[in-house]
Amino acid sequence: MIISLPRKETTSPTLGDWVVFDALASRTVCLPNILSTAQYNSQLSSIDTMTVSIADILQTGLNVTTSLLNFSSNLNTNAALPQSVTNGTSQLGTLQAPTLPTQLPASDWGSRSADNANPYTQSPSTSYVRSYDFHIKRGTIAPDGYQKDVLLINGQFPGPTIEANWGDTINVNVHNEITGPEEGTALHWHGILQKSSPWEDGVPSVQQCPIPPGKSLQYFFKADLYGSSWYHSHYSAQYAGGLFGPMIIHGPNNVDYDIDLGPVLLTDYYHKPYFQIVKEVMGTDLSLVAPESDNNLINGKMDYNCSLVTDGTPCVNNAGLSKFQFQTGKKHRLRLINAGAEAIQKFSIDGHKMTVMANDFVPIQPYQTEIVTLGVGQRSDVIVEANGKDDEAYWMRSVISNCSRTIQPNAQAIIYYPHANKDKKPTTTAWVDNTAQCANVTLLTLTRGSLTLTLRTGCTHRNNPLLPYHPSRQPRYNYNA
Repeated sequence: MIISLPRKETTSPTLGDWVVFDALASRTVCLPNILSTAQYNSQLSSIDTMTVSIADILQTGLNVTTSLLNFSSNLNTNAALPQSVTNGTSQLGTLQAPTLPTQLPASDWGSRSADNANPYTQSPSTSYVRSYDFHIKRGTIAPDGYQKDVLLINGQFPGPTIEANWGDTINVNVHNEITGPEEGTALHWHGILQKSSPWEDGVPSVQQCPIPPGKSLQYFFKADLYGSSWYHSHYSAQYAGGLFGPMIIHGPNNVDYDIDLGPVLLTDYYHKPYFQIVKEVMGTDLSLVAPESDNNLINGKMDYNCSLVTDGTPCVNNAGLSKFQFQTGKKHRLRLINAGAEAIQKFSIDGHKMTVMANDFVPIQPYQTEIVTLGVGQRSDVIVEANGKDDEAYWMRSVISNCSRTIQPNAQAIIYYPHANKDKKPTTTAWVDNTAQCANVTLLTLTRGSLTLTLRTGCTHRNNPLLPYHPSRQPRYNYNA
């Protein structure tokens, strides 16, 4: 499941991707959430490991040991490691991360709106090119305190944010500078239709040969849809090794907001090298085909319980959490992206409901929810009104569903209001999670004669059909065609 699996927007999935998915599906769906290995148990032999329900504390529906609960409760607001050690030159996850504009200068989408234009058939074509230069190298960082060799783009984890306006051309000059060992690479632009440029889709052995070590390749493609997405390597399991980043295409808004806080990347995280993960997943030992993630990150950051490390790798507790700033009374846009390798994510903000405005490049009929569920590759744009206390801080959470094997399922970040004490951790309580744990939630069941149609989505509100948002015309429920 670590190898890039095709999503619904992927234009050309590889045969290998489907084989991996088919071979592993029956072994990975709704597996018990095994939170301890033999090493883990032996290390905790002197600790009270009585199993308790975390549902009463963090409402995740998972069972963990008391030692993990104690670790979660001791999350520190003051990071023990600088951003350069945890995330390289990336600013994501810091209070210095820039907010995003409603659109970039020099181009626009004319009179098209979410009300009158179908993004799949009425995309504009501007003459503006947004250019980026990517240098891909190996590097050593510690996103959760555990020192690890990873793949970095321009020294950043996660990779740089690509921005464009709807209808612009995106040009990315990718330099393969991977050494120790050398390796090919290729980048896939998740969700882009590539109608007029299928050769730019970035799937090796389908649209292109891998970019050889020491060589470069320029990608040119149209930003034919708008909203929030991401890019990632489609070579081997490189994106599980750090080779991914957000891609934002500005376009018409169907919900008003004041501040765009930008991408919120949710990622399961593996301490094993991706070479080893591929070897295990593709091997014959069935006990290894469903890898166990070590942690869960928000914008590339989270703490880890370093007492669990038994291989001698340097590890620092309280490495640092991602932080966000709310402005009291303002409406904030968050671009949720599950950029993980395997896990379903359940995202929430304590004490704040979210208005979902778009899913996977499709503006939808807005609705409110407390928890948003995202499968791998899925994205949801949400609006959060800052109606909390002006001097408080609140926990942001993303929890790995219990369908996946993981040591640490709970990712947490901190949202500060203007007068909150930044040296004090939040004391807020999570929403109760009543969503389905191992699947997207059933939102609508339609019956016509002998035909029953069930619609599912990555979001969690049971009463909203989540049909594409085109108020100028009514959705059709004609299943005889």
